[in-house]
Amino acid sequence: MSTARIARILGRWWWFIGAVTISTIAGSILWHAVGPVSHHAEAELLLVLELPPDSEDRQFGIGNSRAQASSIVIEDLVRLARGRSFLREIVEALNKKDLRIDVETLSKTIDVFPLARGLRLELDWTNAIEAQAVINTAVQLLLVDQTRLYPSLSELGTLRLIDKTDAAIRPTFGFVFLDTTLKTFVALCAAILIVLLADWRINRIFADDVEDLLDTPILGTVR
Repeated sequence: MSTARIARILGRWWWFIGAVTISTIAGSILWHAVGPVSHHAEAELLLVLELPPDSEDRQFGIGNSRAQASSIVIEDLVRLARGRSFLREIVEALNKKDLRIDVETLSKTIDVFPLARGLRLELDWTNAIEAQAVINTAVQLLLVDQTRLYPSLSELGTLRLIDKTDAAIRPTFGFVFLDTTLKTFVALCAAILIVLLADWRINRIFADDVEDLLDTPILGTVR
C-alpha cells in the first residue's frame, strides 16, 4: 500500500479519526476532573547509625562495618514493611479510627523501596484521607515499635523520620497533561490502525484509488 493511498484512506475517514481523538481527550479530562483520581502519600525513614562513645580511634573501621550491616538491615526492614503481618497491624490500627481498608488491596497498592541508608514508603489511593492515614500509621509503627518489630535494630542504630507528606497529594497539572497526551496518542494510533484494517478487509475500490492501482492517468469518471 503506497503512501499516497494511505493518505487518501485517512482523508476519507478523517471524521472517525477526529471523533476518536477528541472523545479520548474529553474523556480523559472529565475523568481527572470528576472521576476517582488516585492521591499520592509518601514518607522517608533514615537509619541513623549509632557508634560507641569510646570509638573515636576506631571510628572509620566501625563505621564501615556498620554501614555494610545497615544495608542488610534495610533490606530486612523493606521486607517487613511489605509483609502482611505488618500491613495487618496497619489495618487494625485504622479500624480503630473507623477507616476500613482491606489488607489484600493494601498489599497490592503500597510500595516500599530501599534507599542507601533508609527506606521509602509510597501509596496511591483514591481516598486522600485514607492514603495519608495509612502512611501515618505505618510510620508511627516503624518509629515507635521498631525494637519490637526488629529486636536487633537497637544494636546498630535508630530509624528516624526525615520526610513525610502532611496530606495526600492530588495529581498535578503536569501529570494530567502527560496522561491525557499519552492516551490521546494511543487512541490516535488505534484509530488509524482500525481505519487501515477496515479499508483492507472491506476490499472496496474508491474512484480516487483507481489511478494509483492502474498506474495510469484517469481522464474522467461515470457515475
